Parts: sequence; C-alpha cells; structure tokens
Amino acid sequence: MSLPIAGVAMRVCPPLPPTTWERIRDYRAQTVADTVMYRQALAAAAGTRGWSVHWYEAKKVLGAACGALGVDDLGPLYARIREAVGPPWGKDQRLAMAAAIVAGAREP
Repeated sequence: MSLPIAGVAMRVCPPLPPTTWERIRDYRAQTVADTVMYRQALAAAAGTRGWSVHWYEAKKVLGAACGALGVDDLGPLYARIREAVGPPWGKDQRLAMAAAIVAGAREP
C-alpha cells in the first residue's frame, strides 16, 4: 500500500552567523554548516513539492508527541512498532517517530 507524502519533520537547525566570512571564522559554525545547509535544502525541496515542513526540537519532541496522543509514556506504542517493523529501533528512530506524530497532529 502506498500513501501520499503530506509533509516532513526536520530537526531545528542551530543558528549560523549571517555571513560566509563569519561562518569560516567560527569553528562551531564550520562543524555544523553542512548539516544545516542540508536540512535547509531538504526543506526547500519539500516545499517545492507542496509538502508541509514541520521543524522540531529534539529535547521537546517526545513530550509533544505524548501530548498529541494524550498519553504519559510512548514506551508501549514504541514496543508495538518495534515488534511490527523490527530493528533498528534506537534513539534516532524514536525521535523520528515522535516528530512524525507531532507533525501528523498538526496537519489539517
């Protein structure tokens, strides 16, 4: 079964200095610039396809997903999903699922 893509969830990007020169001089900016620009390019591509883009904060998305589902703990849901889809099912997958839950709850 194939479902149409309605949107994507992207982790919020850390801020970068406004100019290329400042980005080159700032070591932290150098280390995250590729990741930030990659996410921005993906978000722009999603937008051109008409998909909504939902930005999430990794430290807040699990709580937001609990709120969207009206539960106190995502553990039982994650256990059922892991059983159905199999490994891998680590931190990255849990965050992605939480982001998808929050994004889905915001769709009209």
